[in-house]
Amino acid sequence: MRKSIIRSTGHYIPEAVITNEELVASYNAWAERFNSDNAAAIAAGDMAEQPLSSVEFIKNASGIERRHVVEKSGILNIDTMTPEIAPRPFEQTAFQAEFAMKAVTPALEKAGISGSDVDGVIVASSAQQRNFPGLACEIQDLIGSSGFSFDLTMACASALYGLHIANGMIQSGQAKRMLVCSPEIMTCINVHSRRDVHFIFGDAASAILVEADDGQDGGWDVVGTHCQNKYSIALRSDFGFINDAERTVDPDYAPGLDQDGHKVFKDVVGFAPTVARSMMDDIGLEPSEVRRTWLHQANIRMVDMIAKRILGRDRTEENAPGILHEYGNTSSSSVVINFEQNSDDMASGEHGVMCAFGAGYGVGAAAVRKR
Repeated sequence: MRKSIIRSTGHYIPEAVITNEELVASYNAWAERFNSDNAAAIAAGDMAEQPLSSVEFIKNASGIERRHVVEKSGILNIDTMTPEIAPRPFEQTAFQAEFAMKAVTPALEKAGISGSDVDGVIVASSAQQRNFPGLACEIQDLIGSSGFSFDLTMACASALYGLHIANGMIQSGQAKRMLVCSPEIMTCINVHSRRDVHFIFGDAASAILVEADDGQDGGWDVVGTHCQNKYSIALRSDFGFINDAERTVDPDYAPGLDQDGHKVFKDVVGFAPTVARSMMDDIGLEPSEVRRTWLHQANIRMVDMIAKRILGRDRTEENAPGILHEYGNTSSSSVVINFEQNSDDMASGEHGVMCAFGAGYGVGAAAVRKR
């Protein structure tokens, strides 16, 4: 089998920022209005009162301090609480494809290659803005690739699922060079009127260029990849093309994002490290040989515990850096951004492990070695 390498990565973070203070002020204004407008029903026990949020609640629950977003005013507007994005005509580049290209372009430039040299494009993200044609097909066209493309959705583990597939296709000789991009516009998925989730997500895009090893210097050897699933509905988003049909039966049906936070925490902290360690066992990589792990940024306590179980030692900013405080949870792009921002100091021959975990449950892991 051929060996694959990560030749380059790229990422994009929107400029607009929402602080915890701003988000709490908006949510609380909405909650207070809701409780006032429905005071009689709440007093009668026919409707639940909406709890208030606080900066302390968000920080203690997640470790998030702020998040970068594609559009700010609509999220903070208590009448909309979602980004304001203008529809585009068919002939214009789709919003999410344009967003993805802001990470794809620097990845290609760093590798010094043209998009025409890419055999396959995978858009690996929590959601795509349309059902068809595939977003990956549009990005393939934008970069000038004549190969194949497809969309992949595996929530916060999507990018590493894409890397796993790209690695396998290169090893088997089905492709020489693959592009995996993860345009995560999570503020369009989030429900900013639900206290338990209103603070979680930010927006970001990432890209990974994976290619067959041709002996060039630089990049990262892909030493191993592994993915594993365990079905759960403890974290789910019900937005989809069936929603309008469901409303014909129940006009008040409101799909959204829900999670059982305590169950997700317990389940994933137990499951994710076992997937990473299983991969490490398969390739003969000892925890003591891993200098750093780059983890999906979901919750700082999860990061602490999962890092410790993968590495066999307490987490530090050196062995498992965190970016959650600045960006929030940017779904599958977070592990790639973490890798790109926190890997330049590693020496040739040193190993690192990426691990991402999310709804499904799906867990992806990859072991890499600096060339």
